Amino acid sequence: MSTFLITVGVGLVTAAILALSAIAFTLEYAVSRVANFAHGELLTIGAYAAYTGQNYFHQNVAAAALIAAAAGTLAGLALNTSVIEQFRGRSPTTVLIATLGVSLIVQNVLIMIYGAADVSYSFVQGGLHHVGPFLWTTSDIEVMVSAAGVCGLIYLLLQHTRLGKAIRAVSQDRALAQVSGIPARRVVMQTWGLAGAVSGFAGFMLAYTLGTLGFGFLLLTITAAVAGGIGRPYPTLAGALIVGLVIEIGGAYTSSAYQNVYAFLLLVALMLLRPNGLFVHSARAVRA
Repeated sequence: MSTFLITVGVGLVTAAILALSAIAFTLEYAVSRVANFAHGELLTIGAYAAYTGQNYFHQNVAAAALIAAAAGTLAGLALNTSVIEQFRGRSPTTVLIATLGVSLIVQNVLIMIYGAADVSYSFVQGGLHHVGPFLWTTSDIEVMVSAAGVCGLIYLLLQHTRLGKAIRAVSQDRALAQVSGIPARRVVMQTWGLAGAVSGFAGFMLAYTLGTLGFGFLLLTITAAVAGGIGRPYPTLAGALIVGLVIEIGGAYTSSAYQNVYAFLLLVALMLLRPNGLFVHSARAVRA
């Protein structure tokens, strides 16, 4: 099996996790028009919550994933209530700095609780499987299947539920949605709860399969969101696929230490050449 195909397989796993993180970031931005610089911490909170929960559920990966999602939900709701809504109406720079402050606080609080040393899960990764030209572990396959399932559920929610229609309305014009009778504040809160749940789940998947935390995943998430067209969840999935493959293939043929460099270069190129995303011609919010 060639190095290239193995690397593509790893890139697909990374892209699956990145898709969850990026779609959550996109939902946050769509309803609040905030580039949440504490987004990586939502992932990290989910990862640590699952780490804490494993002492009670041992090898039950599903239970750990639910704990991570629940912790992410609470963190998302808390962030929206205590920071995002409090700074609503302020300049984007002010809100961005506020979320950056939250990021630093959460990082240091987690270090105080868990220490600076590396910790690990006791879950078994499973054996290796040849799937077509790719080589994946059992956990890799679980991650990709679960990511596809979560993305499918989000699609159904946005397209076929009252909440989804309300989210799309608020993302396009919050004031008009509120005048039309939509409880915009509640919809925004529910969206942040949803985004937090997806982020917490993604954070657990990231730590479970790749052994890294969400602290350093923000750059990749923003790059994927920009590639797809920030504020648009469906193209964001394609953006995540592109970013996941680029960083893994680039890292395989040079050094994995340069993955963030490739992501940054890709982000700069996108901002210069296609700031509205690779798949859209104008900046628009979540659409039907």
